[in-house]
Amino acid sequence: MNDPVIERLSGALEAAEQSTGHFDDLYADAVRLAIVTRLLCLRFECKRNTEVDEPQLPKWRLKRVTEYISSRYMHSITLTDLASVAGLSRMHFAGQFRLATGFRPHEFVLRHRIERSRQLLAETEESVVNVALSVGFMSQAHFTTVFKRYVGDTPHRWRCRADHARW
Repeated sequence: MNDPVIERLSGALEAAEQSTGHFDDLYADAVRLAIVTRLLCLRFECKRNTEVDEPQLPKWRLKRVTEYISSRYMHSITLTDLASVAGLSRMHFAGQFRLATGFRPHEFVLRHRIERSRQLLAETEESVVNVALSVGFMSQAHFTTVFKRYVGDTPHRWRCRADHARW
């Protein structure tokens, strides 16, 4: 096996074994552990790559979940709620949902709320706090933080730019 990480760790182990310092034996043991861990990781990755892919959430279940999110985004939505709609356990649902969409369920819900808030900010004169509350955020501060993370700007600045671009 030709792995650059193992080669570097082997060099470090050789240097540690030749040293006579106070903690060199402890250091050598730690490097040995790192080498064993790296070998196990490499073996696991190889085995995992040859296994059949984990099943994704079937399209009909995904459709039920996304329709549920679309109709209830303004309310609190829990993982338990979504799993129940899909007819799966929470953890089974969460894994399959992420494989199907590329997002964790909570992140998917947040993205849906942000998209709806962008529509409201662009199409209405509602205040930012009213938009935040209407799409399911508990406070304007949380809404602003999440909006900025996903859109790259605060809701107010984004609305100003959207208004300016329209004219």
